[in-house]
Amino acid sequence: MSARLAIGTSPTQIKTLAIRRYETTTGKRWREADAEARSAWLAKTEPVIRAEEGIAADAVWRDGAWQPAGQTDLFSLPAAETEVPS
Repeated sequence: MSARLAIGTSPTQIKTLAIRRYETTTGKRWREADAEARSAWLAKTEPVIRAEEGIAADAVWRDGAWQPAGQTDLFSLPAAETEVPS
């Protein structure tokens, strides 16, 4: 089974791959690691996985896809409570 994920990898898929790498690398179960160890592992591993997948370090996950940081969505519909009544 390949550890590679499809293009458009979601944050959840990145975390899942990081967990698999933790278990493979350390031989320990993820759920047995304390919160500090989990946080440290994710902080170290997630940027590596994002780079492998071609996801920019500053990209943000929005509307089901990675977007450049600071990009404005020009075609989003306004929320009903912000619309001007006619």
